Amino acid sequence: MRNNNLDILKIVLAFLVVALHIFPVAKMEGIVGLISYEIASGITRIAVPTFFLISGYFLRNKIEDKVYLWKYARRILLLYVVWQLIYLPDLIRFYNLKRFSSFDAVLKVVYGYWHLWYLLASVLAVGLLYVSRNLTLKLKSVVIVLFLSIGYGYQMAYQSNFVHDLNGQFLYEIIGTTRNFLFFAFPMLLLGTLYENWKDSVAKIKHFYFPLWLVLLVEVYFYYQFKVKAMDFLLVLPVLSMLTFSIVNEARSISERKINTTFSLGIYLVHPYAIRLVYEFLPQKTFGFVVFKYLLICLIAICFWWILDKINKKLPYFF
Repeated sequence: MRNNNLDILKIVLAFLVVALHIFPVAKMEGIVGLISYEIASGITRIAVPTFFLISGYFLRNKIEDKVYLWKYARRILLLYVVWQLIYLPDLIRFYNLKRFSSFDAVLKVVYGYWHLWYLLASVLAVGLLYVSRNLTLKLKSVVIVLFLSIGYGYQMAYQSNFVHDLNGQFLYEIIGTTRNFLFFAFPMLLLGTLYENWKDSVAKIKHFYFPLWLVLLVEVYFYYQFKVKAMDFLLVLPVLSMLTFSIVNEARSISERKINTTFSLGIYLVHPYAIRLVYEFLPQKTFGFVVFKYLLICLIAICFWWILDKINKKLPYFF
């Protein structure tokens, strides 16, 4: 019988991404400001690296299969193009409202609007998986640590306003911030493909799981105190992602019910339009309203997914 644990985990992660996109990291004061920052720049940040890790896990026996990887990447690339077109009206609307510059608009078209960077990053990272398939385990481990460290260090310098050089700022924008295939998607995918090599070691420290969450909250608290803008990278995240995945993957199946495999991806893809709809009618940004809007956005996103899933059965281009 199929173990649905990872499907359930992906659904939880998808709803964390929704929270990431609506809880503000600034403009709130006091304890609610800290809580909002901890949610948006801390707790929810486990979602995307864990998504990449899960994808790597499912590709672990296919990295030698060039035909399969190309088919896999081509499918994601198709989704990227389709959803870029779906979100193009939103991009044009907010460009006309002067929410971002022409340069930023070009970057959003190239790298993916809003959340769609994930799809293009996945495609390019899969290509790197194939290129690096013959590296030794030791060298792959070095690559993972090195690339994640570079990504963390560069973003920390930028978000802390240490990078004032125009060339450095330009490079940061050109590479799609650090949410890209090289410093984020590739090392986490690669980590997922190596699951059999690290699962036993990680299992030995699973009793540190909740203490590590406390460490993450403390780490994020320091960023909040020092006015660091939203971080995609956190020092504890790779280990927390590994532990989360390992615990869920090795546990007995939580549910025997069949879960629609498009649900988590659907929520991820449609939720920005749900955000736009809700904020059109409820622009208030107090913490209580944000919590209420989060629940409402999740409900609307589910409705959007349900409609598109029906269409997708006839026109399989959405999920």
